[in-house]
Amino acid sequence: MKESKYSVLKRGRKMGEFSVFGKSLPRIDSWVKATGEVKYLDDIKMSGMLFGKILRSPHAHARIVNIDKAGAEKLYGVRAVITAVDTPGIKFSFFKALADKLPLCKDNVRYVGDEVAAVAADNLETAEEAVQLIKVEYEVLPAVFDPEEAMRPDAPLIHTDRESNVAFEGHKSFGDIEKGF
Repeated sequence: MKESKYSVLKRGRKMGEFSVFGKSLPRIDSWVKATGEVKYLDDIKMSGMLFGKILRSPHAHARIVNIDKAGAEKLYGVRAVITAVDTPGIKFSFFKALADKLPLCKDNVRYVGDEVAAVAADNLETAEEAVQLIKVEYEVLPAVFDPEEAMRPDAPLIHTDRESNVAFEGHKSFGDIEKGF
């Protein structure tokens, strides 16, 4: 085997000297994927399974004035239509310090695509139709589309419970930089 000029060294050893790293290994799922036999999540059907769809905001920033879900609830095959008032109201985030997001928006939407309502139905087509039947009245609010503009003191507040649009600012340091050089 000809040695490549691109051989990678790892702790003094070439990658080819390892038993696993740098080796071509057979994939255990390649046959079912190549033959089309693999089962993806969308292929799985279970008895009593429901399909969900989310109604998303068409506005970058708006106040939710009213949500009328009656039309969706009357549609045959719809099992549930929920909005923020139907949820426990527990806020979440990937970062605990920023936990300001409800699963469904209650008062305001903050970006195009923000989640407003959810539908569960017997099939996907019914869920999609039901989402279209939910009527939401919005009061469109000023939005910001540029991070520099959003940080200005006169920028419209997207998170009204905060003093600015800066979600988080953190500073970390350790060691002696002068000593490091």
